[in-house]
Amino acid sequence: MKTVSQRLLPWFLSLLFCASSGCAGPDPRASSDPAMPARWRAGFGSAEIALPADSLPLYIAGYHNGWEITEVRDLCRVSALWLDAGGPGVLLLSVDCVGLGSDTVSGIRGRLSPLLEGESVAAVHVIATHDHAGPDTLGLWGPTAEEGKHPGYMENLMTACTLAAQAALDSRKEGRLFRSDVRTEDMLRDSREPVVWDEILHILRFQPDDNSAGIRLFSYGAHAESLRGANTRLSRDYPGVLCDLVRERTGDDALFLPGAVGGLVMTREFFSPFDAEANLLETGERLAGYALSVRDGDERELTPSLSDDGISFTVPLDNTVFLYYKFLGILGNEAVRSDDPGIAGETGYGLRSCLSVLRLGDTALLLLPGEIFPELVFGGGRENPSNPGAENPEPLGRIMERYGLSDFFTVGLADDELGYIVPPNDFLTDPDAPYLRDAEPEDGSRHYEETNSVGIRCAGILAENLEKLLKNCENLSGN
Repeated sequence: MKTVSQRLLPWFLSLLFCASSGCAGPDPRASSDPAMPARWRAGFGSAEIALPADSLPLYIAGYHNGWEITEVRDLCRVSALWLDAGGPGVLLLSVDCVGLGSDTVSGIRGRLSPLLEGESVAAVHVIATHDHAGPDTLGLWGPTAEEGKHPGYMENLMTACTLAAQAALDSRKEGRLFRSDVRTEDMLRDSREPVVWDEILHILRFQPDDNSAGIRLFSYGAHAESLRGANTRLSRDYPGVLCDLVRERTGDDALFLPGAVGGLVMTREFFSPFDAEANLLETGERLAGYALSVRDGDERELTPSLSDDGISFTVPLDNTVFLYYKFLGILGNEAVRSDDPGIAGETGYGLRSCLSVLRLGDTALLLLPGEIFPELVFGGGRENPSNPGAENPEPLGRIMERYGLSDFFTVGLADDELGYIVPPNDFLTDPDAPYLRDAEPEDGSRHYEETNSVGIRCAGILAENLEKLLKNCENLSGN
């Protein structure tokens, strides 16, 4: 379902990275003040991203170059969640889009700066839902080698971020925070071996003390592309249907964050012959059913405590296509020129990026800058990989467990988009046209995702820096 035009997906994915001012925003490390009364406080806001008034085309993101949006099913939104535990708080922005570059993330944080003046802020995280039915927000799906972002739409996206954040700040209330997991069945499809995915719908639920409407956060590890690649209608895809149904049936506000979606994990097609609208509704309905199956006894209350820790790093850039679009000015991300092979890739450049760990009580969110293969988080792999001479890093989940963070869930496309993060031992590029054409080994295995990656070393860099981050946190806490 990805064609040669998808080659633009690579560069878009890889050249997106965190702002140089820091991965999470205001503070590199902040936690709740233990001297203050321990109480959760949360607020929610949401705003539609208005369509631009001019007649310039809006290109749909995720599949083909130069495909214009022909119809609006539902407008994309920005949903904001403020959360604190009596000390510095975090602002999470969930944006219905395919992805956001670090230059855009930096711009959003700049717009929010006046709103947050006087607030105690641990971090601002901007997360794309990875919606494949929204306008191009990365610049990669215009006509080949042409800018695909609409400047008016991007301005409206910034405005929606500000409106949603302001509403979240204005609606803050004290209450209790709960955590639950629901295992889904027969929902997912993995188009690349091995079949490894996270079947869990991860849920956080905030219940205000005044018993008013609550807030629910959902995270699920599947591409938001239930409408599939022939679609030209603007939509939030299944995350929008899920959140809308939960609000209709409970009164609670809701937002969505993507999980480990690489590999390539998507939701199933439930109808044959395929019906895009019916498939979208069925996907959202099933997930809403799982979300609302949670009962009081299924939830665990989280003790009010919050900390957010981030680390910035450089990923070697091997993908020459990414660099090409960077030089064309389509991608506005920071590339570092270096002769150091530990920093620079085959292009002579590296990309600045980041990751973060947000701790809420005894649970954690691992925020990663791309579409990571689930096996790099949970373990597992192909029995006969295509690049057996390369070694995979320790799974991120095991690193988290070693530092006492066994209860966590992954959030992808956070503060950056590095594209697919592929296991090194199965990383294979075409020998004659690396990153331009899929490798086609004799065993018939798929290697499309490599063309949409920064390179083979990305997975190891992430693992190395997660270890470094958690070790530093351990040292700071005196453990």
